[in-house]
Amino acid sequence: MNIGDILAVLGTPVQQVFWLATLATAGLGLAFGDRPVRLGVGLVLVNFGLSGLVDHWVWQTIRAGVAVLDGALFAGLAILAWRSRRWWAHGAAAFALLGFVAHFVAMADASIWWRAYVGLRWCFSAALVATLLLGVVEAPFARRYERWAASL
Repeated sequence: MNIGDILAVLGTPVQQVFWLATLATAGLGLAFGDRPVRLGVGLVLVNFGLSGLVDHWVWQTIRAGVAVLDGALFAGLAILAWRSRRWWAHGAAAFALLGFVAHFVAMADASIWWRAYVGLRWCFSAALVATLLLGVVEAPFARRYERWAASL
C-alpha cells in the first residue's frame, strides 16, 4: 500500500488537500496549542470523523446527519467561545454557525444546486480550520499575556 492508495480513500484531490490541511492543523494544535485550541481541534476532528459516517443520510434536500453534527459543533464552539476570552474561538463559532445555517438555506430553496450547497459548507469548514490555525499561532502570545497580567 502506497500513499496514493491512502489518499484515494479521501476522495478527490481537493478533498485530499483539505483533509491533509485539517490533520496538519490538528497536529499543530495538539502539539503547540493551549487548552482552548486543543478543545476546538478535538471538536472539529470529532465532527469531521462522524460526518463521514452519516454523510449518506439525506432528508429532503440536505444531509440531515451532517446538519445535526454541525449544530452540535456550533454549540460546542459557542460554549468554548463563551467560556474563553480568545478571539479565534468566537470566529470559529461564527463559521460553525454559518455552516449549520447553510443546511437550512438548502432546505428552504430546493432550486439550489447540490454542488453549491456542498461547496458552501466546505468553504465554511475551511474558514473554521484556518481560524483554528490562527488560534495555534496566537496561543504563545496569549500565554505570554496571561503571565504578564498575573505579574501585575
